Amino acid sequence: MTNNRTSEISDESIDDLRRNIHQLKKELKIERKRRILAENQKNELKKENKKLKKEIAKILSSAPFLSASSKTAEAGGVPSSKTFYRRKRQCEENRKSGGQPGHEGNGRKRPASNSPSMNIPLDSCPECGTHLNEPVNGAEQTRTITDIPFPRHIVYEIHYPRYWCSTCKKLVRGELPLPPNQQFGPAVASWIAYHRMLGLTIRKIQSSLLETYDIQMSEATILKLERWVADTLKEDYEKLKEKIIQENNINADETSFRVNGENGWLWVFTSTIGSYYKVASTRGHSVPEEVLKGFNGVLGRDAWKPYDVIMCSGHQLDLLHVNRWLERAEIKHKIEPRSLLTSQPVKILRKGRPPEKFLEFVDGVRSILKKAVEYTENDPPPSLDERKNARDKFQAELTGLLERKWVDPDVIRISKELRKRQDMLLTFMVHEDVPWHNNDAERAIRQGVLHRKISGGRRTWLGAEGFGVLLSIYETSKKQKENFMQLVGRKLGFEAPVENGNCSTS
Repeated sequence: MTNNRTSEISDESIDDLRRNIHQLKKELKIERKRRILAENQKNELKKENKKLKKEIAKILSSAPFLSASSKTAEAGGVPSSKTFYRRKRQCEENRKSGGQPGHEGNGRKRPASNSPSMNIPLDSCPECGTHLNEPVNGAEQTRTITDIPFPRHIVYEIHYPRYWCSTCKKLVRGELPLPPNQQFGPAVASWIAYHRMLGLTIRKIQSSLLETYDIQMSEATILKLERWVADTLKEDYEKLKEKIIQENNINADETSFRVNGENGWLWVFTSTIGSYYKVASTRGHSVPEEVLKGFNGVLGRDAWKPYDVIMCSGHQLDLLHVNRWLERAEIKHKIEPRSLLTSQPVKILRKGRPPEKFLEFVDGVRSILKKAVEYTENDPPPSLDERKNARDKFQAELTGLLERKWVDPDVIRISKELRKRQDMLLTFMVHEDVPWHNNDAERAIRQGVLHRKISGGRRTWLGAEGFGVLLSIYETSKKQKENFMQLVGRKLGFEAPVENGNCSTS
């Protein structure tokens, strides 16, 4: 009986164990599923973390973020229009504004009078009221005032005497270069073109014409007059292109420019004699190839690859762009970015060991480029042979630095880019009057950016073409110190008439 009871207890224990095993298997299965789910979530989070890190890096190098600090704005190439403070250069000293000790004074020259003088008589003394007689000879005082006449428009008629041609057997007459059915003269057209180049919108030009000259004009008429001026200047525009490609060096740049709501590109090719603008539908190599066909000088440019197809005497890569690559990498390494020509020590913005190899590369590149720039700016300037020898020395030093085995990803990327463009870095040393930067083109392209911000571009490609013509002639006239409105008046075929007995005012 005892054995039977023991047997029953054993069977019950075995059943309990089996139930426990079965329950544990269920729990194990559930835990395995949870583990698999956790692993999947972990992998998803890793992917998301990697993606977020890329987005953070992108944000940290974006214009809005960089513009928030004077230390990083210039490193990212942020334009001054997107910064909300006055940038303080690293080499700038704290000094008072205005004229500096030892500097020669500069003031406006007194112009010669071209109008009748104005006399200010006085009958009684302003102090005591005593009656005054004739003014004292030799005690007269004068001052010169520059003013402008109050504007008003003029209305005049054009008379066409007709003559009988005995050969053609018909009446003939002379013609002025005015489009048919046009009611406004060249002075109005040149005024409109000038103010369009200043950045005024169509509505502001309408308002200014009405309030200043009492001329009411529709938008279509303003655009028509602007187009008339652009068509008239088209020949000068093509001649300007031919002159520019004969120069020893040209600087080029491009920016986005919308046409009828679609993406387009505004290109500029500038030299000492003028600036040539062209609006195109592409940012590819076809535009510089077309414009610079026959150019045999040195092309100053940034790192945009379509410029690589231009075959000329040489290319000069903007060294400020190279320094921006270094500055952006410094920002990622939590190092305060430094300018190209600076001598300031490194400032680490985080705790821990500084990235020594990274700093060795950055300081090495900057040191070589700085020495090259300063060498060409020596006084007295070195001869061309001396510049070539120095270039070879700096080139060899740079090659040794770039061909070293680097580990840092940013250093590998930048050194690879510099090796591909090494023949573009020191071109300015062996060509006189070639700048080591691309500032001329960047200043020129800002004029297009100004118009893009105000008007958003142009409505049609025909209008965009006219915009390129007008902006080219306008910026070139400034470089050549010509009066744009007078230039346009001459090109339109005649000057605005002088008010006389045949002209009535209104």
